[in-house]
Amino acid sequence: MCSMHKIEEINTTTFQGRINLEKVKTLIPYMKSYNKKMALGICSGTLNQVFSITSSALAAYLVGLAATGGSAEKILSLFWLLAALAIGRTAMVYAEMYLVHDVAYSILVDYRNIMYRAIERIAPAYMLKKRSGDIASSVMADVEVLEVFYAHTVGAYIIAIIAPLTFLVILAYIHWLLPLVIFPFLLLVATIPFWFSKKASQQGKEIRAKLGTVNAEVVDGVQGMREIVAFGRGKSYLKKLENGTYDLGRSQIAEGKRLGLEGGLINAAMSLGMVSILAVSSFLVLEGTIDSALIPTIIMLSVYVFSPIVDVSGTARNLGSIGASAQRVFSILNTPTPVEDKAEATSEGPIVSHIQYNKVKFSYNPSEEDVLKEVSFDVKPGETVALVGHSGAGKTTCANLLLRFWDVRGGSIKIGDYDLRDLTQEKLRDMVAVVSQDVYLFNMSIRENIRLGKPEATDEEVEAASKLALAHDFLVKLPQGYETNVGERGVQLSGGQRQRIAIARALIKNSPILLMDEAVSNLDAENERAVQKAISELQKGRTTLVIAHRLSTIMAADKIVVLDKGKVAEIGSHDALVKKNGVYSRLIASQNIGVLE
Repeated sequence: MCSMHKIEEINTTTFQGRINLEKVKTLIPYMKSYNKKMALGICSGTLNQVFSITSSALAAYLVGLAATGGSAEKILSLFWLLAALAIGRTAMVYAEMYLVHDVAYSILVDYRNIMYRAIERIAPAYMLKKRSGDIASSVMADVEVLEVFYAHTVGAYIIAIIAPLTFLVILAYIHWLLPLVIFPFLLLVATIPFWFSKKASQQGKEIRAKLGTVNAEVVDGVQGMREIVAFGRGKSYLKKLENGTYDLGRSQIAEGKRLGLEGGLINAAMSLGMVSILAVSSFLVLEGTIDSALIPTIIMLSVYVFSPIVDVSGTARNLGSIGASAQRVFSILNTPTPVEDKAEATSEGPIVSHIQYNKVKFSYNPSEEDVLKEVSFDVKPGETVALVGHSGAGKTTCANLLLRFWDVRGGSIKIGDYDLRDLTQEKLRDMVAVVSQDVYLFNMSIRENIRLGKPEATDEEVEAASKLALAHDFLVKLPQGYETNVGERGVQLSGGQRQRIAIARALIKNSPILLMDEAVSNLDAENERAVQKAISELQKGRTTLVIAHRLSTIMAADKIVVLDKGKVAEIGSHDALVKKNGVYSRLIASQNIGVLE
C-alpha cells in the first residue's frame, strides 16, 4: 500500500472556527497516492448520474410519446436505448462504490498505521496527559468518521457540479427559460448547510470530545472491573457512565435538531423549485412553445437536477463532525516528538556498558521545578546499583531517562563514552532489557509474549530462557503449554508467574544492561524465592540498575544510591549507609519490615 504524505505537516488550527471547504480540503492531499482510482470513481459516479437522469427523462418521454400517439417503431428503439442505459448505470454504480470505498478504506488503513507510529513516537510523554480510551477512540472512531469525507464527500462535490450542469444544458435545449427558473433554487439548496456551519463546527467538536470521554470511561470500567466489583462500586460507576452517556445523547439530539432544520429547509427549497418549473412549463405548453409530451421529461429533469446537490448537502451537514474528528486525529499526529535522533547519531557503539549520570537535571515541564537536581552516580560494568528513596524522589525518572523517553534538561547520561543523545534510539533500546513493576502481557500465547524480547527467537531459545527464569516447569503444566493464551494483561496467570515470564523475555533479549523496577506486590514465599532466583540468573554478567523496594534486594546490591527530593543524598553499601545514620537509615526505620516505598 502506498504511504501517505507526512501528516505531521498538517496544522490542526485549520480545523478550528467555521467549517468550510477551505478548511476541510486539507484532508485532500492524502488521496495523492490514490488519485487514479479516485478519478475513475468520480467519473463512474458522474456517468451514473448522467445515465440515471437520461434513463428517467427517456422513460418520461416514452410515457408522453405513448400518450400522444407516437409510432411503435420509435417507442421500441427508445426502449432498447433505455435498457442499455440501465445496464450501463448498473456497471457505473458498482464501479463508483467499489473505487471510492477502496480509496477511502485504504486511506483509513494509512491513517491508523501512521497514528500508531505517532503514538509510539510520542509515548510515554503523551500517554501521561491522555486516557487510553480517548486515544483509542481517536484511532478507531474518529478515523472512521473521515471515511464519510473520502468516500461520500470528495467525489460527491465534483459530481454535484458536473451532473447538474449537464441537466441544466438538457433543460436549456428544451427551452432556455427552464434552467433560469431552476438555477436560483439549486444555489439555495447548495448553500443552506453553510448557514449553520458555525453551529455544526461547535456541535461536531463537542460530540467527538464527549464520545472520546465515554469511550475512555468504558475502557476504564472494563479494565478496572475487578476493583469495581471488589469495592462494591458497580452502581456508582454505572451512574457515572450513564451521566456521560446522557450528556453525549443530549449533544447528539441537539445536532439532530439542527440536521432536521437543515433538511426541512432544503426540502422546502426543492419543492418551491419544482412548483416554479412546473408552472413555467405549463405556461410554455399553453403558449405552444414546447410539446406537452415533454412535460414528464421536464419534471424528471427538475427532480434529478437536485439529487447530486442534495447528496452533497447531506455530507455538508456532517462537516462539523468530520472537521472535529480530523482535529482530534491531527492533534495526535502533530504532537512534537519529545526525543529525536541526531542526524549524526550512531548505531554502532558502545562496547562498554558503563552507565554514568553526570549532574543530570530534568523537569517534565520547563516551567516547573526540576524533579532531578544535578544527579550524579555511575553503574560500572557488571555491577548492580539499587535506587532507593521515598515516592516522588526521582527513581522512576532516572530509569525513564536511561531509556530516553525524555531528554535531560541539563548534564548528561552516558553509556561507555557515548552520550545517550549520540546513539540512535533503536541502538539504545537494543542495549537495555526492562523488567517493569507492573508486568504487561499481551492477549496472545506465552511463547509470543516471551518472543517480544527477540521476535526471531526459535522455540528452543524461548524454552531455554524460560528454564533460566524458572518458568518452564509451570508453563508445561498449562493446558496448551507455551501456546496458552494469557488473556488481557496476563490475567490468566498469577503475579509471580507474570514476573517470571517478564524475566524470560528480558533473558531472551540478552542485552548488556538490565533496568528493573522491582515488584512491590506481596508474593507467596515459594513464588518470591523463584522470582528472586530468576532475577539473580538474569543479573549475571549484566550492568543492572534496579528501583528497589525490598530490603533483601537492596542489601544484595553492590551499591545503593539514595535519592531525596530529586537529589542524590547518599551513596554506599547497606552497612555503610546504616552506620552513617542519615537519610537511608531513617528511610529503613520508617518503612514496614523488609519493604520500601
